[in-house]
Amino acid sequence: MAISLFCAGFLYLEEEETVLSPGFWDTVLQAVVNGILIGGFYALVGMGLNCIFGVMNIVNFCQGELLMAGMYLTYFMYAYFEVDPYLAAPLVMAVMFAFGGVIQNYLITPFLRRDDADINVLFLTTGLGMLFQNTALIAFGADYRSIRTPYAQDVIHVMNLSISYPKLISLITLLVVTALLFLFFKFTRPGKMIRATAQNQIGARLTGVNIKWIYIAIYGLGAALAGVAGSLLMPFYFVHPMVGATFNLRAFIVVVMGGLGNIRGAFIAGIVLGLMETLGALAAGPAFKDSIVFITFILILIARQRFIMRRTA
Repeated sequence: MAISLFCAGFLYLEEEETVLSPGFWDTVLQAVVNGILIGGFYALVGMGLNCIFGVMNIVNFCQGELLMAGMYLTYFMYAYFEVDPYLAAPLVMAVMFAFGGVIQNYLITPFLRRDDADINVLFLTTGLGMLFQNTALIAFGADYRSIRTPYAQDVIHVMNLSISYPKLISLITLLVVTALLFLFFKFTRPGKMIRATAQNQIGARLTGVNIKWIYIAIYGLGAALAGVAGSLLMPFYFVHPMVGATFNLRAFIVVVMGGLGNIRGAFIAGIVLGLMETLGALAAGPAFKDSIVFITFILILIARQRFIMRRTA
């Protein structure tokens, strides 16, 4: 009996020493770095969705498909014109801004004039997402396409960490875009007009703000943010007609976690979501990372609802 207890205690100490070894903590830190890198993309797509909801109070169910369109545009610019994905990002952003403006002006705006606008726009954007998916499937097939740049496999080593060079460049670009977006809303005249429209549409109209053009601009901005996220993903990711569904779902999680209409909250929520994915994959295996994310998301919703009920009580 004593021998058995000694053996059990020795195995426990050996296991604990293995878990707390430097290699284990290096793995955890590597997962944290990877989570921050991928979380930036979730944040950017979520911020685009949040901009549209915050101003127009509509849920854009085709945000992921707009990202998919930006990814295909970046891919073909590289395949046929050899334009680097990072150099293509500004052009993709401009094209997607114009595309989003056309969708808003000719498809969404007519529905906003009706009494049941919320439900109609919900069905419209869902239908647009399915249309974009099937159009891409017919035009490009179901093949997975990727870009292989000369620097695609480059890695930066910091102590015991390995950081992908394309992911690091993408994260820095995402941070710059986020900062510029914040400064745009905070200090520029168009940004203040958009904020005024989000706070009080009637008051903004009385002060001379053209609500129609604000709606066109904000939907175009949401599409542009999805497009630039797609460009920054292509150096290390792949595109196919259904890729938007993955990011669409995560964008909604970011919006709900960060707060509807809260851009800063969406950025933080995107990083948190990326950390949840990578650390969940490390703890339970890659097969269960989505389950961990959704379970945690449900728990956050329950806790948030109880917190709101206590504040209002």
